[in-house]
Amino acid sequence: MLTATDFLHEIHSRGASRIRRVRFRKNRSTIWSLTQDGTVLNVHDAYRRASSALLDAFAILAIEGEVRSATSLSAAQQISSWPELAAEMQRLREAHDERKRDRAPGEDITHCCATPEQRAYLRAAYRYFNHTRFDGALPLDIPVRLSNRMRSALGHMMPAEKRDGTRYVVEIALNCDLMLAGNGAERADTLLHEMAHVADWLESGERGHGASWRAWARRAGCQPTRLYERPVRYRRNRRQSVVRVPPLPRSIQEL
Repeated sequence: MLTATDFLHEIHSRGASRIRRVRFRKNRSTIWSLTQDGTVLNVHDAYRRASSALLDAFAILAIEGEVRSATSLSAAQQISSWPELAAEMQRLREAHDERKRDRAPGEDITHCCATPEQRAYLRAAYRYFNHTRFDGALPLDIPVRLSNRMRSALGHMMPAEKRDGTRYVVEIALNCDLMLAGNGAERADTLLHEMAHVADWLESGERGHGASWRAWARRAGCQPTRLYERPVRYRRNRRQSVVRVPPLPRSIQEL
């Protein structure tokens, strides 16, 4: 079993010297990601048991910064197809779904730091994009909240499933820093990114960034990638509340 320090040492020895930190994550969809300008490697907890070949693959991705070439694409496929990963993610999903089962959408929403005015803004933006980018196909009652706890992540979509197999979405959450001035394009892209996850989950039952999600992302007009490439403005003081409400474009107001 590798510790984060062990994992970091292994990929450093393979040339991924830009990585400053490795963080293991017990999540249900994301296998790996690079954050903080490509210096932090977030890895699914299952890879504490990674073989030497898998460590080679992670080093390639860390060096290239994302899937850029045939070599990194092969490395990403090797990582995602590891059999032990599928078993561990299925176990986590089943445990999560058991907790969410038979609850109505929105019944167990976690803390939202948005003001009433910010919630109205998010609701209007969600309905506008649903109408203009998804032909009104997404549910209107999916809560969109702001989170003050996200550090590097910009958003997430929480899927769930009832005992009868009916899929639904508990919530969409966005990093509250996206409400800051200068983050307009990033805010829209992140919301569309998560709405594409909603469409993909409800239609096909997929939770990740696979081909079906990328098709939805292209249709919605957001970047069809796991990582957001443009810089995002963050608060210098994370204790400071974000209360700014961006102005709604006239097209959204009219709708």
